[in-house]
Amino acid sequence: MSFIQYISIGTTLIFLFIVFKLVAKKQLREEFSIIWVLSAVFLNVIAFWRSGIEVMADFFGVYYPPSVLYIVLFLLIIVYCLHLSVLLSRQRGQIKNLTQEVALLNERLNEQLNEKTKEE
Repeated sequence: MSFIQYISIGTTLIFLFIVFKLVAKKQLREEFSIIWVLSAVFLNVIAFWRSGIEVMADFFGVYYPPSVLYIVLFLLIIVYCLHLSVLLSRQRGQIKNLTQEVALLNERLNEQLNEKTKEE
């Protein structure tokens, strides 16, 4: 193995350790960690199997093999951004519903308090 392979493997293992540590500390949710773990595993496989880039390039018909990595990682980033956009949209709807519900409950509470003060 070459020196760059050792660096790649070491870097991805450190990255995996950081991701798992963030999940353990509850700073990163499991559903978000999956994409990072898969990316690190993919990079580790490529670091071990150097000819894998050439095999993928031949499969996709790409002339310059390292560009396959950029294409794959770019597509993964796009999919992840779409996933985050869906989550953000869902959470905005939930926040709006919760805000409206709290406002209604607050209004009911104020009405009940006003009725009690009138009775006394």
